Amino acid sequence: MRIAVSLVAAWLALSLSSASFAQTAPPPPAYPPGAYPPPGYAYPPGTYGYPPPLPPPSPPVAEKKLGVGFKIGDGLGFLGADVIVAPVEHLALDAQINYQSYGGARSIGYVAEVQGRFMGGQRSTPYMGVGFLHDTLTMGSDSASTSGFVANVGYEWRWDQGLGILLGAGVNHAPQVTVSDGGFFGVTKFGGWNPNIEFGVRWMFL
Repeated sequence: MRIAVSLVAAWLALSLSSASFAQTAPPPPAYPPGAYPPPGYAYPPGTYGYPPPLPPPSPPVAEKKLGVGFKIGDGLGFLGADVIVAPVEHLALDAQINYQSYGGARSIGYVAEVQGRFMGGQRSTPYMGVGFLHDTLTMGSDSASTSGFVANVGYEWRWDQGLGILLGAGVNHAPQVTVSDGGFFGVTKFGGWNPNIEFGVRWMFL
């Protein structure tokens, strides 16, 4: 009987001692990110944080509204200039003038083209354009004019500071125009449908 009482007393003393140690023992240390915790141990709240969100992309530079450039093509030759006006986003008016020496005659032509731009802002963009064409041939005292239209699709590379490069292709159509030197020699231009290219380098400054 005395032995049984001693064993019970010893068991109670050991239980109380273990509970007291469990209450006073410090918690296990938090492991830094990248370290593996022991089995059955979870990182305390706050050990892991979500990465900071990416900054929003910068908005595009506002589309510039007025510019001038060097422009060739549209059936009018390889010496020309244009003025570009973009009153609203996605839309521009390209007014072009060209001079050409054509088989002994002089040609002065104009194109007023409306261009729809796929991308807004001062960004590179595909475009589509349609416009009115007028060309005058002169040889000596003889001159004649013709009018028609152009239609093009292409791409314009544009940079924030205002520089742009335009390249397009399409068709032009105008009735045939003929001039002569008053004798046997004459020059004929246009006449029906013709393939078309246009190329421009421009600077948009407003």
